Amino acid sequence: MIKLLKNTGVALLLSSMLMTTTSAYAVDNGFISNIRELKEMSDIMNILKENHVGEKDPTNKTLMQGALKGMMESLDDPHSNYFSKEELESFREDIEGKYAGVGMVIQKKADEPLIVVSPIEDTPAYLAGIKAKDKIVEIAGKSTYQLTSEECVKLLKGEPGTLVKLKVYRDSAKETRDVELKRSIIQLKYVKSRMLNNKIGYLRLTQFGENVYKDVSKNLETLRKDGAQGIIFDLRSNPGGALGQAVKIASMFIPKGKIVSTRGKTGEEDVANREGKYYGDFPLIILINEGSASASEIVAGAIKDYKRGILIGEKSFGKGSVQTLLPLPDGDGIKLTIAKYYTPNEISINGVGIKPDIVVEEKDDFLFFNGFVTNINEKETKENRNEIIKEIKGEKEAKKMISKEDVQLDRAILEMTKMLNKNSNKKEGK
Repeated sequence: MIKLLKNTGVALLLSSMLMTTTSAYAVDNGFISNIRELKEMSDIMNILKENHVGEKDPTNKTLMQGALKGMMESLDDPHSNYFSKEELESFREDIEGKYAGVGMVIQKKADEPLIVVSPIEDTPAYLAGIKAKDKIVEIAGKSTYQLTSEECVKLLKGEPGTLVKLKVYRDSAKETRDVELKRSIIQLKYVKSRMLNNKIGYLRLTQFGENVYKDVSKNLETLRKDGAQGIIFDLRSNPGGALGQAVKIASMFIPKGKIVSTRGKTGEEDVANREGKYYGDFPLIILINEGSASASEIVAGAIKDYKRGILIGEKSFGKGSVQTLLPLPDGDGIKLTIAKYYTPNEISINGVGIKPDIVVEEKDDFLFFNGFVTNINEKETKENRNEIIKEIKGEKEAKKMISKEDVQLDRAILEMTKMLNKNSNKKEGK
């Protein structure tokens, strides 16, 4: 398995990145060599605290956080960042696919109440009867009209088992009702699937969260049992996630060999070979676009290099670097680029991306993306998206956009049909 950084933990790729995490930051023996710069920083901190006049009084903590942010920005690397405590918690929730709260996808506009896009299935909000388009006018006694989206989220989240009171207005009933919800651990799902016809299965993965392999394999097995002879695997707009999950998911389709390798500052190569169950040599098509990054590109790159399936869509994002996540003592942390990764054929896609075998462009691809969370009511999410399009584009233009066909998926279905027909003819000896 890929080491990436000595004494680090799990390798991850998310928000267009490939990364590792560590349980704590480590201090090396470079303190003495940095003593002059550290003394200068300490002197400047003292000057700022003693002389700055403004609405906020600087503290050692706020100045240190500012210095860390500045150091990361000085790297001129969009994938190396400083995270505040709140940002780090949110980032980890995305990776782990779970958080403590009430379970709602929400939308917030300035000077308006909080709108429910869709409750997440089997969560406190869902079980309490919260519906799409409900307006949350109060949270814990605070009006939501003047709150930001982030402030609303902070009020809704909390320790599992604790209670939060909401005032909910529903247009259809023309009434406001009080709802008390008990917070719990909300498990987010990133996988969905369906049969497109009696021979073609459709599998979509929105991001590579931790342990998502189980859901992908379960959905794939269900599709195969339902008669799917070929699979269309949709990785469009998938920003990445856990590296280990990317290796396992690519291994589902590849019987042997290397899946990905990385090289750090020393140039030493670390290799991740296939692992886990192999699901067979059925016809396979991977859908990608410019939003397919990192873990998505590892899977797509391995499929392309081994000629295991056909890639259809648009050139991928081109994110081929590795980051490590370093938690700091105050709960904040930094994310640092430490290596680049390479496909099985030793190709670095960083800044280049992966070109599909069949290019099908779609400038309005957002029309076919309903968010990262899949355990919600897809119809409600589409309706909310369509309302936003109407507000922005107007009724006439919105009608054209909403009625658009998914040309990339349609092309994938056409190509898959050809592949299945070809296989059928071979079996019949035609």
